[in-house]
Amino acid sequence: MYPKYMEMILPLIKESKICNVEDVAKGPESALAALVGLFSDRNVGKQVVVVARE
Repeated sequence: MYPKYMEMILPLIKESKICNVEDVAKGPESALAALVGLFSDRNVGKQVVVVARE
């Protein structure tokens, strides 16, 4: 089923009809709140905790 899914989804991504959404929490002090948010439906999309920018 994966090849069929990729065949369907790739054109939508290329046309920018589907995008990746990230919920960004800044700093290690916010990591616990971000984790709690995962289990209480407070985040949107992928949860990311930024510890340091390079």
